[in-house]
Amino acid sequence: MRCYLNIGNTHTQILYIAPDRLIFSDTVTTVDFSPEMIHLDEVSFIGAACVVERLFPVLKKINAHMVTPETASKYVDFSLVDASTLGQDRIANAVYLTKIAALPAVSIDFGTCITAEVVDDQRRFLGGAIFPGRTLTRRALNLYTSKLPFVELSDDLPPCPGANTADAIRMGTDAAAIDAMAGFLARLENRLGCRPTVYACGGDRAFFLHTPELAGRMRDGKDNFTLRGVERTFR
Repeated sequence: MRCYLNIGNTHTQILYIAPDRLIFSDTVTTVDFSPEMIHLDEVSFIGAACVVERLFPVLKKINAHMVTPETASKYVDFSLVDASTLGQDRIANAVYLTKIAALPAVSIDFGTCITAEVVDDQRRFLGGAIFPGRTLTRRALNLYTSKLPFVELSDDLPPCPGANTADAIRMGTDAAAIDAMAGFLARLENRLGCRPTVYACGGDRAFFLHTPELAGRMRDGKDNFTLRGVERTFR
């Protein structure tokens, strides 16, 4: 049995497969994740994408194989970019694009950060973009001002303009994220000279998939997009 991990800033996904058959998957908060959660005596291989540096020594101790540009090179060519600091989750997303998408294609991962990866029709990684996610932006307003509250996420935009402080924060942060995505895709289309296939993944993707500005522009990459990229990397 093989085990694959997608360790993000907020959540960690665990997948067990034997052979080519899903056995079990689970999601835990990253702060609670530990190797004891993995059935180490039952797995023959562990592949991981991790963005949490403090866990790197832990993964090394259990002989986890990490997603890198080198391990992913049979699916994606990273030679056009400086990949030395490229996040493992972003590499895995690029790899999975080559399996499910008509190229050129883009993955947009809506999580703590919003990350975009671009792969052209020759399977070359062209780069991407990193934006603050909705929660991160709201948290920054709360932390770096004396009176603005932290406003929980909601599924819908408030009326424009916001009629109170909470709605003004919702409008400002959510509309900014939506417009940033729309603007990024417009710039990318101009750069590529065509409209790429776009997949949305990550825990906050539903909000963006249903906004009028982006509705119909992105396909749903489902919950395990990055995790499937980790699995594909080590096939």
